[in-house]
Amino acid sequence: MSLRILIVDDDLSMRVLLAEYFRRLGYEVVEKESAEDALDPAVSGSFDCFIFDVTMHGMSGLELLKRVRDRGVETPALFLTAHDAVDDKVAGFQAGADDYLAKPFSPRELEVRVESLLRRAGKWSKSEDEKRDRLEIGDLVIDKRRHEVSVGGSQVELTPLEFHILERLASEPGRAWSRNDLLDEVWSTEYEGYQRNVDPHINRLRRKIEADPKNPRYVLTVRGVGYKLNEAP
Repeated sequence: MSLRILIVDDDLSMRVLLAEYFRRLGYEVVEKESAEDALDPAVSGSFDCFIFDVTMHGMSGLELLKRVRDRGVETPALFLTAHDAVDDKVAGFQAGADDYLAKPFSPRELEVRVESLLRRAGKWSKSEDEKRDRLEIGDLVIDKRRHEVSVGGSQVELTPLEFHILERLASEPGRAWSRNDLLDEVWSTEYEGYQRNVDPHINRLRRKIEADPKNPRYVLTVRGVGYKLNEAP
């Protein structure tokens, strides 16, 4: 059974982004636009983790969590907030939060924090680690543990460098990675300033995983920036 997350945020774009990100990781995600709508599900929904925005129209995330805790629900909870002041953090922890993440943040950072909360709560198992080692984007499957890639069920042989590039792109589907980003992540810093070294490797990667490398479905060019992995190929 998938781990269940409740995301409550009145910012539609943020809520949808996070929900889709965690669904791709294999979580079951329930979204709510307001704390009022989220109260009953939070109390009765048997969730494994809460992600609440602090500042919302109507009831705040702080008040929502206080009410949930008052009803005896000890589900791990993480607050998202636009404020990073010490007093705000203290208020969050006093309301019963287990962690606190200030905006802007990387979805990957949130993912790691959620995993940490789940481990501490004893809700994380070896099978979860195995699932996280397997990334699926459309027909593209990346198995990090086995260091294997397949497209449409057919295995593709990649060099270690090509695999590392694809793994980085797949870590945040839809994110535009600049060439310098990829250099920092994949190569050592001695390559700094040689952004175009990335392009030949991208081209070779496309020839191996794309049906039509000139019209790629997976590894897309972001004009003026670099590359991204298509989140909905």
